[in-house]
Amino acid sequence: MRAALSFLCVCFYALLSSGTTSGDDTRWLLSLLDLVEFDYQDQCGQRATAAWDELTGNSKGLSLKMERDKSFGIFARQQKMDVKTAFKSQSLTSSDDILRRRVKLLLQPGDSIMETEQWIRLVTFADYSINRLRFATDYDCGPTNCTLRELHNSLAREQDEEILKRMKLSWEKKLPDLTEYLENILPLLRNASKENLYNSVEEYWDALGEYEGGLLKAREIWDNVKPLYMKLQKYVALRLKGSEAVGKPIPIHLLKSLMGDDWSNLIEILLPKHSDIYQKVYANLHLMDMGGLNAFKEAEKLIRHLNFGEIPTEILTESDYNGTCPTNIVDWCQPNKIRFVTCKDVSIANFIEAHEAAMKIKYKLIAATHSNNTYILREAPRYSAVYEAIPGFVSLLSLNPHSLDRAGLYPLDKFTYNPNYHRLVLQLIIALRDLPKLNFYMAADEWRLRLLMGKIPMPQIFDSWREFRKNFSYIESSNDDVLGDPYVLTNKPLVGKFMGLILKYQLYQSFAEELMLDDSDLISHVADRNQRLVDVMMQGYDLVWTEMVSDLLAKRENGLEYTAMTDYFRLLDEYLDSQLDPASETNFDDYVEPPSEVDDSQNEIFVEPEITNKEVVHEEVQTHENIDENIIDTDDESNAKFSLETSTVGVLEIKNPVPAEDQKNTEGNPTEASYNVYWWLGVGVAITVLVILVAIIVRKRHNHRKQLERQRRQHTRA
Repeated sequence: MRAALSFLCVCFYALLSSGTTSGDDTRWLLSLLDLVEFDYQDQCGQRATAAWDELTGNSKGLSLKMERDKSFGIFARQQKMDVKTAFKSQSLTSSDDILRRRVKLLLQPGDSIMETEQWIRLVTFADYSINRLRFATDYDCGPTNCTLRELHNSLAREQDEEILKRMKLSWEKKLPDLTEYLENILPLLRNASKENLYNSVEEYWDALGEYEGGLLKAREIWDNVKPLYMKLQKYVALRLKGSEAVGKPIPIHLLKSLMGDDWSNLIEILLPKHSDIYQKVYANLHLMDMGGLNAFKEAEKLIRHLNFGEIPTEILTESDYNGTCPTNIVDWCQPNKIRFVTCKDVSIANFIEAHEAAMKIKYKLIAATHSNNTYILREAPRYSAVYEAIPGFVSLLSLNPHSLDRAGLYPLDKFTYNPNYHRLVLQLIIALRDLPKLNFYMAADEWRLRLLMGKIPMPQIFDSWREFRKNFSYIESSNDDVLGDPYVLTNKPLVGKFMGLILKYQLYQSFAEELMLDDSDLISHVADRNQRLVDVMMQGYDLVWTEMVSDLLAKRENGLEYTAMTDYFRLLDEYLDSQLDPASETNFDDYVEPPSEVDDSQNEIFVEPEITNKEVVHEEVQTHENIDENIIDTDDESNAKFSLETSTVGVLEIKNPVPAEDQKNTEGNPTEASYNVYWWLGVGVAITVLVILVAIIVRKRHNHRKQLERQRRQHTRA
C-alpha cells in the first residue's frame, strides 16, 4: 500500500513540478523520502522476522528468509528509481545537508540495486551456504558426529593433530562450491559498482566504508602492524613445533581455528611462566557460569557503569542462547525491538565477544533516540569504522583490572603485585583475538580485489587463496576456507571492520592518556567523560564517520593511526622479542610472589557445642558390609572442563560408620562416667607425686643426720 502511495506521490509531483518553487520542491522531496523510508522500515521488520526464524532453526526459516531477501532487492531498486525521479540537486540549499545525505544513501544503497536476476543469484547462494554451515549435524568431532557449536568446543580441547585435521576437513566439506563462487558470485561486484556509479570495485568499497582511499590507508597501516603480527606468528610456531618451524607457515588446523582468524584456543600453550591472572579468571568464569545470558548480564553491568544506560531486560531475556558464537544480532528497526542469537559456552573469548555484541546493541538503541535519525540514517548500508570501534573499545575494557575486580574475576589488590606480568597475559589474550582478525580482514579483501582486477593468472585462480594466505599470513590454509566468512559469501568489504579494529585502540589510548596514574580507574574515568562517545553514537549516519574521528578522540588525532595499537601491545612486543631471541636484554625474571591467600575458615574460632541433659535419640545407621559398595561414581566428563582450576575427582569413598548402639553406656550417662574416671585419675596422680616428693625429702634428711653423726664421732676420737 505504501509503495503504491509513494508511486502516486512521484507521479503527482511530476505533474506539478513545473509550477512549484524551490521551497515546494524541498517539501515534496521530504514527503517522498519519509514515505520511502517508512516502506524500508516495513521491509526491515519482515526481513528480521524471517532472519530470526532461520537463526533459531525454524523448519521454514530458510525458505522464508530467501523469499524476503529476494523481494528486498526488487523493492530497493524500485525505490531508487522513485527518489531519482523526484530529486533535483538544484532544489536543495546549502543548509539541507541532512536531506542531501538521505537522498545519497537511498540512491546508492549498495548491492541490492543490481539487476533482479543478479541479486537473486547472490542472496540464494549466500543464504543457503550460511544456513548449511550453521545447521549441519554431521561434523567430525572424533568418535561422534556433532553440530557446529560442538565442533568449535572440540577444536578448543583436542590435542591430537590428526583429529584436528579431520575436524577441519569435515567443515570444509560443507563449504559452497569454489568454482561457482569464482565464476558466478564474485564477478557480481563489478555490476554492483556500476549500478552505484563507481568505476571500480575498490572505489565502490571505499564508498561503502565511507573513507576515500580507504584500502590504500589500510595497506599502509598493515605494513606497520605486520612486524608485531609476524612476531606473534613465530612465537606460536615456536611453541607448537619447535625452533625449526619458526619462519614457516603454520597449518591452519594447528591453530584450532576453522579460518585462522582467531587463535584464542591456543592461549594455554602460549602463556608465560607467571600466568596466575589467566588461571584465576578462567576458573572464576566457569565457577560463575559466565556464559550465555550471564555473560551478557555482566556486559550490561559494565555498560551501565560506563554511564551509557541499561539494555532493556526483554532484549536479554527473549534472545536465544542455544545457537553458535559469535553473536548474530537481529534488528526489527523498531524501538527496543532487537534480539540476538548466541551460544552459552563459557570461555574468555566468548566473554569478551559478549561485551562487544552488547555494546553494538546499545549503540543501535542510542542512535534510535536521536530525533533526526530516520530509518536510513540509522540503518544505512554502510560499513562504519565507528560502529565497530566503540563496541570494540568496550571489549577491551572488559579485561581492564578494575572491570575484572568488579565482576569478581580477579581481585584488584592482587593485580598490584607484578602488574606488568598480569598486563602481559591480558595483552596476549587480546592479541590472539585481534591480530589474526586484522590479518584476515586485509587478506580477504586483497585476494578478492586481485581476482577481480585480473592480477592472478587463470590457471592459478583455483589455488590462489591458499597461496595468497601462505605468503600474506604465513598460514597454510585450504583453497576454499575463506568461504566460511559471511562477508565473503555476501560480497561485502571487510575494510570497515579492519579500520574499526584500529580505531578502538586509538579510542582506548585517548582515554588512558588522560589518567593521572597508570593504575587509576579507567572505567570511572570513561563514565565521567563519555559524552563524546554518546554524541557520536547519537549521530547515527548523519555524518560520514571520518568527520567524527576528531571529536571522538578529543581532538588528539584526525584520522587512523597504527601507533595506538602498537603502543598498547608494548609489553607483549618486548616479551616476544625475549622469547624469539635468547640474547635479548629484555628481562622478565623480576617476579614477586604475592602473599598467599588465607582461607577464612582458618580464622574462625571453634566453639564447642553445648552439652544438654536432653535424651539423645540415636538412629541406627544403615551401611553396607562390603566397603566397595560405598563408592559414589561421579561424572568425569563434567569435571574435565574444570581441570585447570580444580583437581579431578573420580570417586568418593564413604567409610563404614560405627553403629550408634556400640557407643552407648548402659550403666549411666557416658559423658558423666567419663568425667568421674578422669577426675579420680587426676587425684591419684597428684597423690603419687606428693608421696614421691615426701619420700625424697625424708631420705635427704636421713642422709644429712648420718653425715652429722659421722662428723661428731670423728671429733670425739680426736
